[in-house]
Amino acid sequence: MSSISNQEFHLRIEKTQKLLRDHSIQALFCTLGTNFQYLLNVKSKPFERLVLAIIKSNGTPHLICPAFELQNYIENTPLSQVDISIWEETEDPFLLMKKICIDNGIQDTNIAISPQTSFTVFSKIKSVLPKAKFVDALSIMETVRIVKTDQEIEFLKKASHFSARGIEAAFDQLSIGITEKEASALVEKEISLLSGEPTLFALVQFGANSSNPHGSPSNKKLKRDEVVLIDAGTSYNGYVADITNTTVFGHPNEKFLEIYNIVEEANYRAREAGGVGILPSQVDAAARDYILEKGYGQYFTHRTGHGIGLDVHEAPYIIQTNLVPLGLKSTFTIEPGIYIPGKFGVRIEDDVVARNNGCEQLSSPIRRYWEK
Repeated sequence: MSSISNQEFHLRIEKTQKLLRDHSIQALFCTLGTNFQYLLNVKSKPFERLVLAIIKSNGTPHLICPAFELQNYIENTPLSQVDISIWEETEDPFLLMKKICIDNGIQDTNIAISPQTSFTVFSKIKSVLPKAKFVDALSIMETVRIVKTDQEIEFLKKASHFSARGIEAAFDQLSIGITEKEASALVEKEISLLSGEPTLFALVQFGANSSNPHGSPSNKKLKRDEVVLIDAGTSYNGYVADITNTTVFGHPNEKFLEIYNIVEEANYRAREAGGVGILPSQVDAAARDYILEKGYGQYFTHRTGHGIGLDVHEAPYIIQTNLVPLGLKSTFTIEPGIYIPGKFGVRIEDDVVARNNGCEQLSSPIRRYWEK
């Protein structure tokens, strides 16, 4: 499994610093989460001990971490030990943070706060830096992360491929009487066998349950000729896939085929519309207007897609109100759906990357699986 080089992380930090300077922001405070992972190569969820990266608009970032974690951060981040300050369990890390800010002249300046920072941590930061002006770093981090490198796209392709093949392997093993929960465990097993990483989610819905766009697996048992909707994803080197495939366990009826054909065409139209410079609202309209034209607009109840990367949901959001043009190598999902309450639902979801002449699929799931 290839990894991202320290040079790439330094380039990411430099891009972030340029945006900070462009917005007259003197520093970014980044706590644990996917933004921290993107900038400093540490995949870890926030916990009660403070870990904070102080990324100044110029110069080398500084990291604050618990003393017993020092070796982990030396080994995994692109920083050297001189750029890391430690705090002991008996010390207040926020006082250490204050001293570092004073030493660097950023105690009373504009400071961006990573959007994954908890309110509790933010409150403590604010209490020791009362003269600083704090702003949300969301737009800065979205701008840095929204356009992927070729290496990131390769990671996403692998995650998407493993997810699609795992769902198909699970389709092959369905049987009458299996529950949604059992099928979900089967999906998780098959995807993980392929990717070597945990399956992040595996939503399985049978029959009428598939009419709930985000339903969770239940004890419902599969019957012959029922709709089967599976929405699942794994990751590769931290980059996440999100694939949905809908089929029938047995023989589809005419109503299902009508709905499936509409959703499949809507998916195709949105992919064709989604090239560089196109507004996400136009991509959404390509799918939504077709479904509306066919008389099922009221049953398409969510956006057409969302960005994918280190997070399963990130920018760009493929929604009617997003008027920021797609950039080259932006990665996102195309997932139109029609959900008939009490009957069944159909969603067809692909992971794609924006190119100059439309969208390139990151994998090729087998559609119309009942015909296989």
